[in-house]
Parts: sequence; C-alpha cells; structure tokens
Amino acid sequence: MTLRSFRLLTVLFMLALAGCGSLPANVRRPVSHSLPPTPDQSPIARLAADQLPAGAQSGFRLLPLGSYALDARLALIRHASRTLDLQYYIWDNDESGRAIFSALKDAAERGVRVRLLLDDLNTASVEELLQALSRVPNLEIRVFNPFCCARTSLPGRLATSLGDLPRLDHRMHNKLLIADGALAMIGGRNIADEYFARNPVANFIDLDAIAAGRVVPQLAMHFDRYWNSDESFPVAYFSSSRDSGFDAGVLQKLLPPSAGRIEIELPEKDLLGLEPVSKELQANHLTLVSGLAYAVADRPSKRLLPPAELESGSLMTGAVSQMLGARSEMVVTSPYLVPGKRGMGVLQSLQQKGVRMTLVTNSLPATDSAFVYFGYARYRPRILKTGVEVYEVSASTSQDNKPVFGGGSSRGRLHAKLAVIDEEVVLLGSLNLDPRSARRNTELGVAVDSPDLAKQALRIVEAMKAEAYRVRLESEGGALEWIPPNEDDDQALNEEPGVSALNALQRLLLNPLVPEDLL
Repeated sequence: MTLRSFRLLTVLFMLALAGCGSLPANVRRPVSHSLPPTPDQSPIARLAADQLPAGAQSGFRLLPLGSYALDARLALIRHASRTLDLQYYIWDNDESGRAIFSALKDAAERGVRVRLLLDDLNTASVEELLQALSRVPNLEIRVFNPFCCARTSLPGRLATSLGDLPRLDHRMHNKLLIADGALAMIGGRNIADEYFARNPVANFIDLDAIAAGRVVPQLAMHFDRYWNSDESFPVAYFSSSRDSGFDAGVLQKLLPPSAGRIEIELPEKDLLGLEPVSKELQANHLTLVSGLAYAVADRPSKRLLPPAELESGSLMTGAVSQMLGARSEMVVTSPYLVPGKRGMGVLQSLQQKGVRMTLVTNSLPATDSAFVYFGYARYRPRILKTGVEVYEVSASTSQDNKPVFGGGSSRGRLHAKLAVIDEEVVLLGSLNLDPRSARRNTELGVAVDSPDLAKQALRIVEAMKAEAYRVRLESEGGALEWIPPNEDDDQALNEEPGVSALNALQRLLLNPLVPEDLL
C-alpha cells in the first residue's frame, strides 16, 4: 500500500479517535534569508550570469531523464560555494537519498550554508539521520507540519497523533533546490531511487528543470516564506538529546563514506540531445533556453485560509486561469487527475472555444494510487465527450525493452506535472490536477513564456504518449476503447488493459468509500 493510500484509509477510519501527543511549545526559529548571487565569489553564480542567453529575463534547462536529474542535483550541490536551500516532500533513506545527504554534509563541511526543509509525512525512515545531520555545523534542518511523537515509524506517528489528523492531512508538496542563489531546480521529482530510474521494479516518468536569471530570486523568496513560517520546526526539537553536540561516529555509521560514491549510468545525450549537467558544468557551460518567467507558491498556512481566500489565491487558481486563456491548444500531463466540477468547466469552456486538448495520465496498472485513479475513472467518459485526447501511460516497457525515459525493464509510472499552452507557455512544478493539490497540499511552480521551451516540452510529451494507450469513446455505443502504443485505430481494445477481475472488484468496493475531496 502506498503512503498516499495509507493516509486516506487512516483519515477515513480513525479520524474520530483521540491522540495523546502534542507539538513542542515556545519553539525558537531563528529567522534567516536567502543569499543573493555573487558572481565574484561563486563560480555557479558567475556561470549562471555568463550562460543566460543575451537579453533573456530567465533561462531553463529541462531534465526528462531520471539519471540526468540525479546527476544534476549532485553536480549543483558539489559546485556550490556559498549556500544551498532545499525543500522536498519525500526523501527516502535509499541509495539516492543517502548520496544527496552525503553531498550536503560535504558542502556544509566546506563552509556552505545548507538549509533543508522536508515535509514531515515521509521522514520516519530518515529520522535518525536527520537528527545526526542537524548537528553538522552549517547544516540546518526543519520539518514542515510535523508529527509530535514516535517519530521513527509512520504507524507510531499516526497512533500518537490521531486527534490531530485534520492538521496532519495538509502537506507541503513543494520540490525545490537553489544553489548559490543563482541556479534552481524545480519540477515533480522527490528524492528517492524511483524518481531517478534506479528502482528495479517501478520508476517514475518525471520532469525537472534547472532555472537561472530573475526567476531564481522569486523562488528563493518562496523558500524563505516556508523556512521562517510557523509551520516549520527545527528537527532538533524532536530529539531526546537536543543539547548534545556533533558526533562524527554516529553520523558515519548512519551515512558511511561509501554513500557519496554513487555510480550513475548516464546516456551520452538525453531526449533533447543534451549532455549531462555535470559534464557541462565541468566545461564551464550550461545549456539554457530563454523565457519570461514568474514563480508562484501557495502560502505555508494554506490549510488555515478561509474558502474564499483559498479559492482566489492558490496556485491551482493561477494554473486554471492560464489554461482558460488558451486560444488554440492545451497539452497537460498529470499523474493524479481528478478534475471535479471546476476542471470539467475548464474543459467545456475550452471545447466551446475550439481549443484542441490533450491529457496524459496514468493507467490503473501504472498508477501508485488506485484511489485517485478510481476518482479519475469517474470522470473519464465526460472528459472524452469534451473532445479531449486522453492518453494513459502503460506500466509495461517499450517493445525494445529500452524505455525512452530509462529504468531498464522496470515498470513506468507517470509523475510529471506539466502544461503547454498554445505552444508558447509552459507550466511546470509540483501541482497535480486533483482536489488535494487544490485545497490540502501546498504547491510550487513556474510559468514560462517561451516558444522554444514549449517546443522542447512538447517533444517530451510525445515521448510519453509513445508509452501510452490512447483512450476513446466507441462511435456507436459510447463504450470506452484503448488503442495500444504505436498501433492503428483498428487495433483498439474494448477491455481496459492490465485490469484484472480483482482490480474491478477493488474499484467496486473502494470507490464509494473515498470522498473526492480527499483524493
């Protein structure tokens, strides 16, 4: 069972029970702010300034390959000389997670100021490591909307916090890394092997971007708002030995030197014909596409906002406004797609304007949340009736057993959150098109006006569609049909691919139990 599904079940069946824990009182949160880029002191800042296209407000480099995304994170951390700010929803205690932890520790030890903010839902597996790392000089760690007690196991956390579940059901879903105030990484990837094509069973098809230029200080401002908010707690406040100093022996046991020596299989070039970021940085180069961009994030206190204010000021509202402005074409990828009344209104409005629409999401075998898929399936016929082309990513590998997004023979799962409007505007970040992103979780994203970046993003979407079934309504009876990847229309299937009788029974039994607002 996934964490997402586990959370939903817990909320449904245990909400009325009372818990016994409480958060620390009188928490001291020293206020700190992002450091501006200084090209005379930071090679990264100098590189960002030199490589920004002439006359560009901001510049971007898309990262569709998981291996390239891990390589880029490690490269930015290792090249940073002044400051690193990181904000993530999931950070696993696996090979990838430990490698980045090790790189952050090394950066702090060479004098780089490191600030790491993690959502607390998924930190149980790294709790001991976070406590040890928080005692490294120059490395400060905070957790967002934390659990109070029993912090080394998720069941223990939930059992001691049952009376506080309405608060805990609101999470920080943002993903962000900023190096020396000059280069930032945004997108959909968390920190875990399956986001970097390193899991032998299943890997996510995802998308990140490196950003430079004026959009980076905007992202830094959003990070500061979260870092200094009342929702963020220094992780040391949850240690039983808060006053103890740095213990190199304990940290070495939890994070051995071998953790930093991770091997990454990097193709010579990615889908866009670009080399790995580490190789470019070594050559004092970084490929950037120019664009006019701005960054948007939900408020850290989003869960406390009244409905009217939430409706008007959320990232979802901004994204919907951008989509409604489409004139000719809208292409969207979202792993968790539950449009609701509002989303259906958007699709119907665009249909009336004659906008060509494409949606790419997960098939049931590919998704990591059956509950959300069931919510999507309720709307699927209505979505198709608005004229939308719908693609569902297949969990199986491509025919030549070399999936274009990497991962070997493992299953593919869509996780990229992307919209391309009129082949001009690109929306990229952490936002899913579901009620949870709209009302419960905080999100972060950027909007980029750049036909060149849009062209690259559409190339990536085409590669996703090549791994997906196209869904349509049968012309006579209106039944659903699925056209396999790279097959003609006459090869349509009238049974949902990969869905067993057990899956159908699960949908029948569980679908009515989950309120749409929790998806």
